[in-house]
Amino acid sequence: MRYPEHLIEQIRAQSDIIEVISETVQLRKSGRGFIGLCPFHPDKKPSMNVNPDLGIFKCFSCGKGGNVITFLMDKQGLTFTEAIKSLAYKANIPLPDDQEVTNQSNEVYNRREAAFKVLAAAGKYYQNTLHSPIGESIIKYFLGRGFDISIQELFGLGYAPDSWSDTLLEMQKLGFSEQALEDAGLILRREKDGKPYDRFRGRAIFPIHDPLGKIIGFGARRMNDDDNQPKYINSPQSLVYDKSKVLYGLAQAKSAIRSEGKAILTEGYADTIALVQSGFTNVIASSGTALTIEQLQLLSRYCKKLYIVYDGDSAGIQAALRGMELAVETGLDVWMVTLPEGEDPDSFIKMRGPDDFRRALRDAKSFLQYKSDALKKQGLFDTASGKAQAIRSLVETIAKVPDTLQHDFLIQQLADSMQLSYSQLEKVYEELRKAKFSLIKNDQQKNIYPDQILAQEHTEKDIISAQETSSSYIKVFPEEKEILRIALTSDNALRYMTEVLGISKEAFLSPSASRLYQYTLDIYIDKGDTILIQHLTDRNDLPEDVRNLIMDIVFLKEDISANWTKFKVEIPQENVRRALMESLAKLRLRHLEIELDFLRAELKQNPHNEKEQQIMMRLQEILQERHEIPMKFHTSLI
Repeated sequence: MRYPEHLIEQIRAQSDIIEVISETVQLRKSGRGFIGLCPFHPDKKPSMNVNPDLGIFKCFSCGKGGNVITFLMDKQGLTFTEAIKSLAYKANIPLPDDQEVTNQSNEVYNRREAAFKVLAAAGKYYQNTLHSPIGESIIKYFLGRGFDISIQELFGLGYAPDSWSDTLLEMQKLGFSEQALEDAGLILRREKDGKPYDRFRGRAIFPIHDPLGKIIGFGARRMNDDDNQPKYINSPQSLVYDKSKVLYGLAQAKSAIRSEGKAILTEGYADTIALVQSGFTNVIASSGTALTIEQLQLLSRYCKKLYIVYDGDSAGIQAALRGMELAVETGLDVWMVTLPEGEDPDSFIKMRGPDDFRRALRDAKSFLQYKSDALKKQGLFDTASGKAQAIRSLVETIAKVPDTLQHDFLIQQLADSMQLSYSQLEKVYEELRKAKFSLIKNDQQKNIYPDQILAQEHTEKDIISAQETSSSYIKVFPEEKEILRIALTSDNALRYMTEVLGISKEAFLSPSASRLYQYTLDIYIDKGDTILIQHLTDRNDLPEDVRNLIMDIVFLKEDISANWTKFKVEIPQENVRRALMESLAKLRLRHLEIELDFLRAELKQNPHNEKEQQIMMRLQEILQERHEIPMKFHTSLI
C-alpha cells in the first residue's frame, strides 16, 4: 500500500532513531551524536555514527547509511511498507486501512489508536481542571510540594474532579466511545448493572508517558484523608499501558540521561519531580511497581550507569536490594545512594537542598559494598554460618555481572573487604559457576534438535564485499563533498550558488555528486531550501550511491560552522562563503588538470595531429585560467 508523502514524513519525524537503533546496537554519546558497532558487518570498534538531530546514521567502515526507515529495512529485512507500519505503531500514528491485514488486526489497531487519543484528551482535561476554580487547592498542594508551574506543565500534572462521571461525560462530548474509555483504563463498571463511572475521582493526576512523550496511563494521588482509599492508584494494564515496561519521567529525562551517560532511579512520581525541580534532570521512577528486567533493559538503551535512590526505611532498602540485583544482571554499572532512615528523595532534597544530594551521589556505594553493609545489618556476620551464607550471596551477585572480565577484580575487592584470601573466594566462585553450568547444560540437553545449524561467522571477505558494494561514493572528491555540504546545510546557500554563481550539475566531476546536486535542485525548486537533507533522506527513489554520499557529507569530521545542524548559517556569511569559494576553485582546478592531462596525452600519441595548433591554443588558455583562479574565486589559499 502506498502511503502519502506527508504521512511518511510525519512518521520519520516522530521516530527517534536513537531508540530504534538502540534496540539492537549499544550506542554511546560522542560529540553531538552517537557511535556504536555497525550491525551490517563484523565491527570490532565503533564505526557507525548516528545523528539524532537529522535522524540519520552512517558507517564509515562498510559505507551503510540512511534514515530510521532504511535502518529498519536493512537490519530486519523489511519492505518499505513493513518498516513504515512498524515505526507508525511505535510512534502511535494511525495509518490508512490496509486490505492486506485482517479485520481483527485492524480492530485492535483502531482500538489502540482510540485509546491513545482519549488518553491525550483526558490529560488535557485534567490539566484544564487543575487550572479552573475547583483546582485551586490542588495547585496550592503542588506548590507546597515545591513543584512550580513550569514543572507542573513539564510533567503535565492535573486534577481529576471529585465526581463519578465528569470525565466520562466530557470525553463523550468529544466523541469518544465507552469502549475507548475502557480500553484506556479511564472508567470502571458497576457490578450490579454494568454502568460506567470514572476511575480517577478527586485525585491529583500524574500522567505517565512512553519514551516518545505519548500519554499511556495515569498515576493518581488521593487528596482527602479517607484511609479506606489507597494513597496512590494507577491505570490498569491496558492495550497501551504495561507498567512493567514503563519508566516514569523517561520522556522528560532521556536527553539528559543520554548526554550525562547516567540515570538516577527513584521509587515514586513525587521523588522524581522534586529532584527535577532541584536541577537533577536525569531522574526517572519505576512507575509504581517493583523494578523489572524490562524497565532496566529499556533504560540501558540510554545509559550504562545507574544510581538507585530509594527510601531510607527497611522496605526501601529491601526494594533497593532487589532492584540492584536485577540492574547488575542487566549489565548496568550500579551505584547505591544511602539516605537517612525515614527519608525519601523528596523529603531529603527539601530538608537539605541540592548540594547535599550531590554529595550523597558522590558518596554512593558500589553494589557490592551496599549489599555487604545490608547483610551486616541483618546480623549475618555475627556467626560463622551466617558469614559463610553472606559471602556466598555476595559471590552470587558478582557472578551475575555479564562482563566476566570484571569478576576477578570484584572477587579481589570482596576478599580485601572481608579480609579473606583471593583463593578462598575463587573456590566459592568456581563452585557456583560449575553448578550454574550444570543447570544450563541440563536445560540444553532437554531442548536439542537434530537440525540445529550454527550461524556462520562473518569473514574478512564479507567486509571486503560490503566495502565494494558501496565503493562508488568513495570516489567523490573532497571539494565536491564540501560544496554539497554547504548547499545542504546552510540557509540560502543553494540560492547563492545557482542564482549568483550559476553552478549546475555539470560543475561536478563524479556522477554521484552530480546526481545528488540535481536531486537537491529538484527539492529546492519544489519546497525551497529548508531542511534539504531531511527531504532527501525521506525520498525512497534515491540510488544507493547518492544516499551513501549524503550520509558521508553529513558525518564529515570537520564542520563548516558549529551551527550547521541548526540550519541557521547565513550565506554569504564570510567563513562559509570562503569555504565555498575555495572548494569551487579546487574543483575547477581539478577540471583543468584532467583536461590538461588529456590534451597532453593526445599530443604525445599523435605529435603531428592536424588539430595540434588548436590543442596548443587550448593548453595556453587552460594555463592562463589556472593562473587566474585565485583572483576569479577571491581566494589566496589555492
